[in-house]
Amino acid sequence: MKNKNITRYTYENTDFQGWRVSIQRCGRIITRYFSDLQYGSEEESLREAMEYRDQVFRQMACHRDDLPDYMDAELAHLQDLLRHKEASVTLRPRRQA
Repeated sequence: MKNKNITRYTYENTDFQGWRVSIQRCGRIITRYFSDLQYGSEEESLREAMEYRDQVFRQMACHRDDLPDYMDAELAHLQDLLRHKEASVTLRPRRQA
């Protein structure tokens, strides 16, 4: 399973370059982005994305009987992480010309 569930994103119009992990099971989708800038390089962000994907699959295997509940808990965890990250972002004041 080389890069299954992992997609490369490079946009000319934005600062984001990195990888997206997307896993869909039981009608739920887990998506997480791994930025080259955050992890230092394209190779390192891919390694982190693959590690995360493999971790999610291992957890799913452990929770086969209650997979929908596990997916709901994982989605809630990711949403909490995003809320925390958004709350910690500080906006710089605009320069006046």
